[in-house]
Amino acid sequence: KTRNRNCKIKKRIIMRLSKVISIILHPIFMPLLAFYLSIKLIPSIGFAITNYLNYIYGVLVISSIILPLISLFILIKSARVESIEMTNHYERPTPLFRTAFLIGLGYYLIENILIFSPILKSELLGAIIIMIIAALISKYWKISLHMLGIGGLFGILISLNILFGGMEQIMVLTLLLAGVLGISRINEKAHSYKQIYVGFIVGASVEIIAILLI
Repeated sequence: KTRNRNCKIKKRIIMRLSKVISIILHPIFMPLLAFYLSIKLIPSIGFAITNYLNYIYGVLVISSIILPLISLFILIKSARVESIEMTNHYERPTPLFRTAFLIGLGYYLIENILIFSPILKSELLGAIIIMIIAALISKYWKISLHMLGIGGLFGILISLNILFGGMEQIMVLTLLLAGVLGISRINEKAHSYKQIYVGFIVGASVEIIAILLI
């Protein structure tokens, strides 16, 4: 009995820890985090828009976090989505398309500023493309949105490393966090390993293409 009780306690701790990790590394924060890290790690790419950074961050917070959350809560209230976790893949296309639209709206508001920083502009475009791809795939399959998000961040770091170098340490850290996040999603029984791997690869690939080719 004691052994079973200890096992149950361990499982609860693991589940709670996995939940906390999933919240901290939620994909809704990734576009803003990637934007911030890019400027901090490579100040030169944001030099031309320094005077507008507060405005840009404000637009990004509203368009990529606040408005998408409000939209999601409205969908939950109207019973079109069951919960904020969107456990059923067929619930996801509508909120994801709306999020892509809202981020696109934010992009439109700051496009005339980001024209002076093509890399940051490409990052944001990549985030919008990832959302659209996620919405399309979610009609048929439950791809991991968490891994799409952190995969996108990793793809940005790879691109910055190719262009400027010196990103090795933060890349390793991000890869480790991605591994921890993937295990957390598995522990929560939210995804299969295939959904985890595909999400990460797609997210990274889109941002690499957006920054290095587009």
